[in-house]
Amino acid sequence: MNFNIDSSDHKQDQSKKGKLPDADDSPTLKLPCSNLNPRRYQLEVLEVARRRNTIAVLDTGSGKTLIAVMLMKEVGQAIKTDGVKKLIIFLAPTVHLVNQACFFSPSFCFCFPLQFKNIKYLTNFQVEEYYGAKGVDTWNLTTWEKEISNNDVLVMTPQILLDALRKAYLRIEMICLMIIDECHRATGNHPYEFYHQINEKPKIFGMTASPVGKKGVSSTVDCENQISELESILDSRRYTVEDRTEMDRCIPSAKESCRFYDQARSSALSLKPKIEALWFKFDALLSENRSNYKDVDDKFKTLSQRMSKELAKILHCLEDLGILCAYEAVKICHENFSKIEGECEIYRKGYLQCINFVEEVMKIIKESLHHADKNVLDVDFDYSKAEDLGYISPKLLELINLFQSFGESSQVLCLIFVDRIITAKVIERFVKIVPQISHFTVSYLTGNTTSVDALAPNRQKEILDSFRSGKVNILFTTDVLEEGIHVPNCSCVVRFDLPKTVRSYVQSRGRSRQVNSQFVVMGNLEQRNQLFNIIRSERSMTDAAISKDHVSSLRAFTVGKTNAYCVESTGASVTLDSSVGLINRYCEKLPRDKYSCAKPSFASMPVEGGYQCKLILPPNAAFQTIIGPSGKDVRLAKHLACFEACKKLHQMGALNDHLVPFLEDPSEDDHIVKNKESSSGAGTTKRKELHGTANIRALSGAWGDKLNRTKFHAYKFEFTCNIISEIYSGFVLLIESKLDDDVGNVELDLYLVSKIVKASVSSCGQVDLDAEQMMKAKCFHELLFNGLFGRLFGGSKSAGGERKFLLQNDTKSLWSPKHLYLLLPLEKLNDICEGSLQINWCGINSCAAAIEFLRRKISMVTGDFDDSGPITTPHNTSSSEMECEGTNKIHFANCVVDADNIKDMVVLAIHTGKIYCIIEMDSNLSAESPFDGYNEKSKECITFSDYFSKRYGITLRHPGQPLLRLKQGHNPHNLLFNFHEEDAQQKSSQIGSATSKVPAHVHIPPELLCVLHVKRDVLKSLYLLPSLMYRIESLMLSSQLREEIDGQTSKFNIRSSL
Repeated sequence: MNFNIDSSDHKQDQSKKGKLPDADDSPTLKLPCSNLNPRRYQLEVLEVARRRNTIAVLDTGSGKTLIAVMLMKEVGQAIKTDGVKKLIIFLAPTVHLVNQACFFSPSFCFCFPLQFKNIKYLTNFQVEEYYGAKGVDTWNLTTWEKEISNNDVLVMTPQILLDALRKAYLRIEMICLMIIDECHRATGNHPYEFYHQINEKPKIFGMTASPVGKKGVSSTVDCENQISELESILDSRRYTVEDRTEMDRCIPSAKESCRFYDQARSSALSLKPKIEALWFKFDALLSENRSNYKDVDDKFKTLSQRMSKELAKILHCLEDLGILCAYEAVKICHENFSKIEGECEIYRKGYLQCINFVEEVMKIIKESLHHADKNVLDVDFDYSKAEDLGYISPKLLELINLFQSFGESSQVLCLIFVDRIITAKVIERFVKIVPQISHFTVSYLTGNTTSVDALAPNRQKEILDSFRSGKVNILFTTDVLEEGIHVPNCSCVVRFDLPKTVRSYVQSRGRSRQVNSQFVVMGNLEQRNQLFNIIRSERSMTDAAISKDHVSSLRAFTVGKTNAYCVESTGASVTLDSSVGLINRYCEKLPRDKYSCAKPSFASMPVEGGYQCKLILPPNAAFQTIIGPSGKDVRLAKHLACFEACKKLHQMGALNDHLVPFLEDPSEDDHIVKNKESSSGAGTTKRKELHGTANIRALSGAWGDKLNRTKFHAYKFEFTCNIISEIYSGFVLLIESKLDDDVGNVELDLYLVSKIVKASVSSCGQVDLDAEQMMKAKCFHELLFNGLFGRLFGGSKSAGGERKFLLQNDTKSLWSPKHLYLLLPLEKLNDICEGSLQINWCGINSCAAAIEFLRRKISMVTGDFDDSGPITTPHNTSSSEMECEGTNKIHFANCVVDADNIKDMVVLAIHTGKIYCIIEMDSNLSAESPFDGYNEKSKECITFSDYFSKRYGITLRHPGQPLLRLKQGHNPHNLLFNFHEEDAQQKSSQIGSATSKVPAHVHIPPELLCVLHVKRDVLKSLYLLPSLMYRIESLMLSSQLREEIDGQTSKFNIRSSL
C-alpha cells in the first residue's frame, strides 16, 4: 500500500529557484581564496564570527566550510603578524570528515570536496590530518612537538584532541581558533572540559545543520533548551540567516516523499518459534561445556553471547525483510564462523556446536521455501505472490518497486540508510540476484565497529570513492554517512528505517545534492505519527535557531565538579570519566601472549549509603587489587576505583608523567647485563618475577589426617657433581598420583658456585608406608624443611614475646591437601630400584627423636623459656660417669659423642631451632671465653656463658667444653640458571683480583646442640630440592594443561625448556 505524501510545502517550490550554471562556466578550487566571491549570507555569518564565538546553523550544502576557511585565513594571518606560535584546530566528528570538508563556491551554487590539502592551499598554511588509524594514539611528546612545530592547522577528531590534552602533549593555550564541524556532537567526551578551565580561551566557530539531537518530539521550547545547552558548552551563540532567498535559490534541495507499507506476513513469522526453540536447546548444550580455567569459561561466555547476537540478526531479517533475506543472513552467519585453529579441544567442540546450530537454522528456513517455488527469482515471477508467501516483506517489496521506478538509467546514484549492518549486507546480496534491477551496481558501507560485519577503513574509502564516481549505483549504509559526506551527483536518498531523531532526518536528507533529487522516507502505517512528529520537530528547531542574539539566552557553562588527578610537572590529568579508559589502556599494554586477554575485572560490594568496587588487575600489573571509595551507585563506584588505581599506578611509576603506560620496548641488546649496577645475583630482589599460580593436582593428597598404611608412587632423585669428591645424597619423592613419563623421567643441570650438579628423576614403582613410618616421615619433613628454610621457634624473648616451638603440639596446620607429598633421603647412593627402596630410616628416626626431645625439654620448663626459673642444659644419664672435661668425649644436648667423629655432623640448636653442620672443634675456645658477638660500642666484654644466660636464660652444665665451629645454613637459591658464569664475566673485566666471600661460621657450646644422625650429604641435597621441585612442578602443570587442552596425555611432549 503506497501513500506518496509530497512535503514540498515545507520548502519553496523547486521551480522558483534559480537555474544552476553550466559546468563549463564553473571556476575551480585552484583559484586563490581572495578571488572567490562568497555569497552575501556567508559574509554575513563571517562578520558575526569575527566578533564573537559563533555556532553557524545553516542548511547542508550551504557552504559553512567556506566561512570557516575565510575565518581561518584571517585569524592565521593575525597570529603570524604577532610572531607567536599558535595553532588552528579543525575538529571533525568522524575520520571520513577529517579526510573531507565541504567547500561551497558561492559563484556557482555547487559543493566541492575539500581535502585537508585544499585547506592548506587556500590558506597558505601547513596542514596535517590526524586520526587513530594513523597511529596517533601511540605518539609520544617528541612526536607531537614535531607536529606542532611543523604545522599551523591540525585536522582531527575530537577524541584525538582530547587524548592529547589529557596527556599534556597539547595545551589549550596553544590554540587560537577551533573550527568544530557538526558541532551538535560536542557532548560527552569532548575537549570542552579543558576549554572552560582557562581564562584565555581560543575563538570558537561551530557548524551544524541540526543543533537538536535528542530522540522524540521536540517542541520549540525543547529545541530552545537543547540549543542553549550547546551554546553554553561551546561558549558560543547561535546564528542563522533569516532571509533564505539566496540560499533557497542556490542550494539544491530534494523533493521529500513518504512511502508506507503493510505489516509483515504471518507465514514468515511462523518460523520464529521453531528457531527460538532450537536456540534454547543449543544454549543448554553449549552451557554444558565447562572448564577449570576462567579464561576458557570466559571464551565460552563470549561465544554464547556472539551466537545470541547472530540469532537476533537472523530473527530481525525474518521479521523485517522476509524469509529469503533471513536465509541470506544465516549464510552470512555461517561464513562468519570460519575454520578455527589453535584453540583447545573443548573450545573447538563448542565452536563446532555453534556451526551445527547455524546449519540447523539454515535447514529450517530452507524447508519453508516450497519446492514448487525454486524459481522464485525468475524474471516473470510475481513479487506480490512472494510477499503473500512471506518470502519478502511488504517493506522490502516497496523498496524493489522504488528501484524499478528508476528505470534502466545507469546514472542513478541512490543512498539507502538502514539501522543495522546486517540489513545493509543482506539487502545488498538480495538486490544483486533480483533480475529486474540487476543492471544496477550495488554495494554497502558500514562503520569500522567491533562487529564481525563491519568494514575496515580502507575498504570504506574504496566503496565511497566508487559511489562518488558512479561505479556503484545503489549504496546501502548505516548512519556512518549521515553527516557531512559529500556526493554531488546523489539523486536519491532513502530512509529504509525511520530516522529516530530530527538530526538524523535533516542530515540524511542533506546527502541528496543533485537538482530534482528525491528524499524518500519509508515506514508502516503505525509509524506515520512518528514521522510527522519529526517533521514538526524540524520546524520547531528552525524557529528556535532563528531566535538568536539574546544575551540572556547564553547560560554560563560549568564543568561538573569531578575529581581530577593532575601531574604537576607536565599538566597531564585524569578524571573520573577518563579513568576507566586509562585503566583499560594500561592493561592492554601489559605483556601477554596471543591466547590471553589482559583486562581488568570489577566486583561491586554493597555498603552503607551505596557501593564499593574492587578493581582486579592482571597478575603482571604493578599491583593486583584496589578497593575504591564508596559511591552512590555501581557505575560511580567503578569510576572511583579506577580513579584511585590511576593515581597509584602513576605514583608507582607504572604510568609516566604524561599518564601513559610506562612499558619500555627494549632492544635485543638491552637483555644482556652489561654492568654490575644493572646486574643482580641469585637471591636478590632484582630477580623477583611475578608468576600466575594454579593448583597442581598431581601434588594433592588425602593422607594428611590419616596415620594408617598409605601407598605412594615413588620417584627417585639422584645427584651427580662434576667434581667427583662432592657427594650428594639421593632422595625419593612420594606422591599419590602417577606422573606422565616425560614428567617422572627427566634430567637437568643445577648450577652452584664453581660446580654443576646433574639431577636425574626416575620412576621407581610404588612404596607402602605403615602408620609409624608415616608419622616419622612427617616429622623429618617438619623438622628439616622448617629448620633450614623457615623457623622452628616463633616469637622473641628479647622483644618481650613468648617463644614457642613450632612442632610442640598439633602440626596439622603445616600441611595442605594441595601439597601433600614426602621427600625422604635414601640410604645408598647407587641404589637400584628393585623391591623396596633403601630409605634412610636411621636419619629419619633421629629427626623424629629430636622433635620428641625438644617437646619434653620445653614442657619441663614453665612458661616456655620464661624467666620464672633458670634453664639448665639436659643431663645425659648415660654419660654421668664422664664428668671430666679433659676426656675425649663431647657432651651434646641429647647424647655424648667421641670428638673424633663429630666432623660434618648435622646438629640442631635447641635455643634457636637452626640447623648447622659441624666444621671442627675449636680447642682454644670454651664457654668461658669472651663472646665474639659482643657490642664494641658498649665496651662490654662478656663470656659465652654470660651471653646465653642473659639472652636465653640458659645455665650451661659443661662450660669448660671446647666450642664447636659450625657452618650456618642459607636461603635456597635459584639453581636453574647459571648466574655465576655471568658474575664471573663481570669479575674478569674488573681490575685487580676479586676477594672471595668468607663463609659465615659461628661458635656454639656443644651442650646446646642436638645431634641429628643425618649425614652432611643429605643436608647438601636438601638445598638442591627447591630448584628441582620447582622444575618438576612446572612439568606437572604443563602436563595438567596438556591434558585439559588437548584431552590426551601423549599427543606431544613437554618442551624441556619449561
